Amino acid sequence: MNVKKMIKLFFANLIIYLASISSVYAFTCYDSTGNVLDSLSGTATANVYVNLQPSVQAGQNLVVDLSRSIFCRNDSPLTRRDLVSMRRGSAYGGVLSNFNGSLRYYTSSYPFPLVSPTHQQNFPSGNYTPWNTQLYLTPISAAGGVVINKGTRFATLVMYQVGSALVGGGNVETATFTWNLYANNNVVVPIGGYDVSSRNVIVNLPEYPATAPVPLSIYCARNQNISYYLTGSTDTSSSIFANTFSGTNAAKGVGIQLVRNGNAIPTNQNVQLGAVGTSAVSLGLSARYARTTGQVTAGKVQSVIGVTFIYD
Repeated sequence: MNVKKMIKLFFANLIIYLASISSVYAFTCYDSTGNVLDSLSGTATANVYVNLQPSVQAGQNLVVDLSRSIFCRNDSPLTRRDLVSMRRGSAYGGVLSNFNGSLRYYTSSYPFPLVSPTHQQNFPSGNYTPWNTQLYLTPISAAGGVVINKGTRFATLVMYQVGSALVGGGNVETATFTWNLYANNNVVVPIGGYDVSSRNVIVNLPEYPATAPVPLSIYCARNQNISYYLTGSTDTSSSIFANTFSGTNAAKGVGIQLVRNGNAIPTNQNVQLGAVGTSAVSLGLSARYARTTGQVTAGKVQSVIGVTFIYD
């Protein structure tokens, strides 16, 4: 009998057997940036860069939908049960650290930051499925927003997993995953009950005497009476905004007007939009050139105009 050969075979079989046992208890998640966390490590942390697409909704404003960025699975769905909850320590951070809101976890909502665990969500699938978790802010004013710059951490979420045998409930293993959430884009998170289509609108006017539409609209989480007024540096009239372009190639004798229904709008004059709800309402503005004083000379024209909204 070849003793050495028997020992080598036994050793090889032992390695294969241990490897198969170790993978039985795994619960695994990955994120859109390539991080992979599994329950074998017991405790793990990942920095997740997510695309923020905030929106105003009734009673709360969506900050991020994590089902687009984090995906999880039960690695042994035929033999193991994976129950996952969110834990205390989940909170906003960075520029949002002083805000409250809610965490929506598989259709159930919880005050955020969390002060107690959420329900345990069962993960029966062996395929990666989206992590159905959303973060919301509670509005604190009618309008306004918080700037979150790309690369900034804005929240931390603590996930707690309990794995056990499907039959009998034994062989219990636990793991804690900490997800530090970072913005993958520059964005303004609305903190009020209404929002606008853009906070910076650039309108390029063709050559004089052309006009161009101003693509700006507003919508609200619930019906509100909205009006607005314009501000900016004016020229010979309160309805003509001065040409602020500097340099030898600046045009002279001309400024800019914003027009609604054919009428130029003066600064600091309220314009009524009426009731605005969840469907966006256009401000109905167009930009056009306007003569000021002196001879018109060719060149560049630039005006910076502010729009301030008022609600009832």
